[in-house]
Amino acid sequence: MMATNSQPRIQLIDSLRGFALLGIFLVNITFFTTSLQTISFGVELWSGWYNEVLIMLRGIVIDGKFILIFSFLFGYGMVLLRESSQAKGRSFNRIYARRLTPLLLIGLIHGILIWYGDVLTHYALMGFLLMLFQRCKPKTLLIWSISLLLIVPVLLTGASLLNPASGQVFEPFSPADAHQMGIYFQERDAAIYGEGTMNQIIAQRLNDYIGSILNMVVFYPQVLGMFLMGAYFCKRRILHEVQKKRKGIIRSVVIGGSLGLLLQFVMTLADGLPSWAEAAALFVGAPLLALAYIGVFALLYQNKSWQKVLNLFSYPGKMAFTNYLLQSILCGLIFYSYGLGWYGTIEPVWQMLMAVVIFIVQAACSKVWFKRLPIGPFEYVWRLFTYWGNPVKQRERVHARS
Repeated sequence: MMATNSQPRIQLIDSLRGFALLGIFLVNITFFTTSLQTISFGVELWSGWYNEVLIMLRGIVIDGKFILIFSFLFGYGMVLLRESSQAKGRSFNRIYARRLTPLLLIGLIHGILIWYGDVLTHYALMGFLLMLFQRCKPKTLLIWSISLLLIVPVLLTGASLLNPASGQVFEPFSPADAHQMGIYFQERDAAIYGEGTMNQIIAQRLNDYIGSILNMVVFYPQVLGMFLMGAYFCKRRILHEVQKKRKGIIRSVVIGGSLGLLLQFVMTLADGLPSWAEAAALFVGAPLLALAYIGVFALLYQNKSWQKVLNLFSYPGKMAFTNYLLQSILCGLIFYSYGLGWYGTIEPVWQMLMAVVIFIVQAACSKVWFKRLPIGPFEYVWRLFTYWGNPVKQRERVHARS
């Protein structure tokens, strides 16, 4: 009876993870074919109303939201693993440290040798901080989560009140100069990633990896905040008992969705916003919208017809670690010179279509994989380090074939 009751919850989390993986890939594919500096300058390389509309909609609905869902699930998974470790009489701290260490190493390899936009390194580093909150009560987790999510916009708003000049948008370049700089970096990176030697690519990737890490540091409070929000949801059993918590979930969907969308519209469509307003839209709007997505997904999952559709995400979700790394490998083969060398030649609309097609293929391959094996290949290696032994139990083998 217990196994029967737990299965829908596990399937929901796996499906949500697969859904998040698709959203992340729709954003990440741009960084495989566009210079990091060009993106930082906000330069749009492609004309055409369809590209402009697509980029605008992606900015409002997708950018920065699905990585937060993934962060939420990381914290959620920490609590599940702690509960499982305690039930089996194992040391959670030892197991989780052994889980984070290979994640950090694989992240470094991924970032240096495959793609500079790696997120695994950051998750591993933040994961060690997450361990400090493992014994916290749900209310404490929620307070810490909200505080961390608000810290950057609050600090920027405080700085702007103390010094009004600091709250104005600082433009080191005119729009025309910024556009020229963006074009320059795009042409330089296209020559390296799209046509250069392996040594040139590795050297540039290392530079971009360092720059990406420095850019990501400002988002660390947000990442840890979403970790803790996921831990809070797990300890409160909100996604364990969706029907029982239905009113609270609907409230979070309505408030988070409406306010989050409003802030995202403001950030995307308004020009010349002060830095504190942009920070509020980015650091408040995105988490609110991510929580709304989680709520909508969980509510739809309670409907049997929707559940059949959403369960399709569970197959890539069960081996999200493998599929995430395979996405980077495939994009390297598509866009870099050691593959097809299509860097900078594919319009955004086709980039996103490629991402969807690749994800569908991954979902189909994942489903076939699980008919024969109970765990993904990189997940196997990860758990091998975590448990120092055979990570596939006999009952998992039986369950995988059933």
